[in-house]
This record gives sequence, C-alpha cells and structure tokens, in this order.
Amino acid sequence: MNLSHMQSQVHHMQNHLPERLLHRTPLFCLSEVPQNDISHGQSSSPFHYLNMKLRYTLKEPLKTTRTLLTCSKVKADILEKLAETIYAYAAYPSSAQISLVAEALVNKYPCLKEPGSFAGYYGWQQSIKYKMANYRTKLRGYGVPEVMCNALKCKSPADQKPAKSVKKTRKAKVNYLPPYPGGEDEKSQEQERLQLLTEVRKRDNNTLIKERMAKTFARRRNEIVNLSPSIEDIKARWPALFEASQIQDEFHRITTVNLESKFMSKLDEYTPKLLSLFQSKGGTMGLRLHAILLKAPSNRSIHVTRDVVIRCLMVYLGESTDQLLKEYDDADEDVVSQDLAVQKMKIYNMKTSTSEDPDVGIVVDGIKVLSALSNMPRACSMLVGLAYAVNLAYPKELRYTFEAFQKLFLELDSSKLSPKVNSLKNKLLA
Repeated sequence: MNLSHMQSQVHHMQNHLPERLLHRTPLFCLSEVPQNDISHGQSSSPFHYLNMKLRYTLKEPLKTTRTLLTCSKVKADILEKLAETIYAYAAYPSSAQISLVAEALVNKYPCLKEPGSFAGYYGWQQSIKYKMANYRTKLRGYGVPEVMCNALKCKSPADQKPAKSVKKTRKAKVNYLPPYPGGEDEKSQEQERLQLLTEVRKRDNNTLIKERMAKTFARRRNEIVNLSPSIEDIKARWPALFEASQIQDEFHRITTVNLESKFMSKLDEYTPKLLSLFQSKGGTMGLRLHAILLKAPSNRSIHVTRDVVIRCLMVYLGESTDQLLKEYDDADEDVVSQDLAVQKMKIYNMKTSTSEDPDVGIVVDGIKVLSALSNMPRACSMLVGLAYAVNLAYPKELRYTFEAFQKLFLELDSSKLSPKVNSLKNKLLA
C-alpha cells in the first residue's frame, strides 16, 4: 500500500477513532517520569488514570492482606487501562520502561505481587508487553498513523516482516508521526503545501509561512517517516523548512523543547567545568586540547568561547573536529563547491578577505541546506534540529559528540548514556 492510499484510509477511519486517541497529549517517555511520581500515583503517573472500578477493587482488604489477585476480569481491566496510558507516553515502550511500570504496579498494590515470579512482577511485565502489542493492533484498525506505518501491508515487499524496518520514535521525539488535524485529509493538506510554496516566494511573509508550516506538520512527518525521501526531495517539496527559524519551530513541534536557547544555556552552564577538565588533561590528548585553547584570544567573546569549548569537547570524547567541520580561508568558490558536493554531513565555515563575517552553514548529502548561521556553535544546534526534522542519522564517527549535544545540552533521552558520555556527565555534576 502506498502512502497516498494509507493516508486516505486514515482519513476515512478518523470518524471512528476515539477523540482521546486521535489527539493524544504528547508526554515525555516513561523513563523520564520520576520514580516517586509513578509509585505514589501522582498526576504524571499511569496509575492516576485507573478508573474508579479498579481503584475500588484494589482497596482494602486486598491491599493490606497482600493476597494474590486472581480475578481475570480485573486483570484484563488493569492491563487495558495501563495500555491506554502507556500509549500516551510511548507507542513502542522499551523493556526497561515496561519493567518500570510493572514494578510500580506491584509496589502500589501489593496484592498484585506474584510470589512465584522473579522480583514479584515478571508475569506482569510479560502481560503488559503482550497487551501493548495487542493494543497497537487495535489502533491499526482505527488507522492511527504511528502504528499503521508498521503494518505489513504498508511496508515494501522486501521489508514485509513484523520485526523488520520498524518505524518508531527515537531520541525522545514526542510527536513522531501525528495524525491529520480534525477536518483535514491528504487532499486538503496537499493544497496547503502548494499554497505554502507560493508564499515562500513572497517577501516579508514569515508570519503566514509559520502558520502554514504548523498546519502542514502532520503531512510533512508522514512523508518524511513513511517515504524516507532524499534531502534533495525534501528541500524541493518543503523549501520553507530550510530556514533556521523554521528548524527551531519544527524541532519544538517534535520534542516540545526550544532548540537554540536550551542548547546554548546548557553549553554555557557547563563551560567553566568543561574548561577546567580540558586544562587538567595530560598526555597526547592534553597537548591537543591546549593547542586549541591557546589559539583563542584572551578577551574572547561568548561565541568564540562556545566555539573553543565544542572543539575541545570533540577531542576530549576521542573524535576529530575534521569529521564535522570544513573550513575555507579565501578559497576559490569552484573548489569549495566541488569539495562540499561530496560531503555527507558537515558544517562549513568560509572566510573571505572581502567580508568580515564568515559564511557558516550546513551541507547534507552534498547539498547546502542552511546558510548564514553566523557561528559554529549555532550551526551545531541547528544540525541537531535538522537531524530531528528530516530524520537524519548521526554520523557513526561522531556518535559521542552528537550524544553530548542531544543528551547533555538538550537533555533529550538523557537517562540512557554511553559509558564515555556518562563519565563526562558525572564529572560535570560533581
């Protein structure tokens, strides 16, 4: 089934889709919910949503006598309510997230503890896992895009296996694959896109462009997630997206986080300790770090300080700045264009004698996607935003650098860190 057919089916079935599922409230992943909130049934916890019938059933004396609850109907109700609430956090929860819910469940209601299972909740953990799979199947019947995209009939013939090429939210994306707004369908959204192409050609039209970009968000995400188009095709169909302001808006729609302000504030917060770490480092790495620090002027601006810290951070994490940055000093334009045309993902910095301000931008798959970004730290934040907006994978040779950008500076999915970045975080928070 192609995307157009699938989207038509979604629109046709939206009249039968429960309102709470069609417009579910975006929440952060379960692993980011405080443990005390979950185990004490606060408003941010799944147990806050258990209906009155379950609360009445699980009251005293069951709670105090610690007897095993064997009523299958009550267990089915519990699993149904948990599945509904877990889906509001994540359509495809990880094993760790499911384990967290199962543990909190038996801690809140001791009568549900299983004497014969490991830790007393292993059976609940498995039941929740299978219930979530069944719940996603039910949602596919309603045509919910976030799960419909993984139906076998929606996959290419080569990928028609249940566990192959599963599209699910990663990197703490809250709005990964949203449904169309109420009253909208594929045809109306396409008309909006065409009108947006017209508006982009007009001057001083940023307000209207921003409104139309927000309105066509679902259409854009469906195309990017389901079709995986090239960066060239995305730029041709959505040219308005490739502006710094629009990247920030798109990032906020996907994650609910303010991209540049969050990135810079955490970078500035960690700068004193980072500089201390860099200056205290010895050996060959210490020599490389000191060489970068010595190049910076003593009365450097905030932008220069951020630039130095990011360069040193990459070296400290064992990665090369050359893998991310391409710098040109009075180079021939043709030579620069030819060199950038073969770059996979780079931040370029072009300095010329005719201009005091360098041209800083981003190239992806040989195509300039952003320009006039003023400085390298801003370009780094925009590159992370671009990766979220068009579903780019981080370069493997820069995995620790981008992990630090995402999980330390933007605090997204920050509970799962590699040993190297976790060690750095511990030093920063010590």
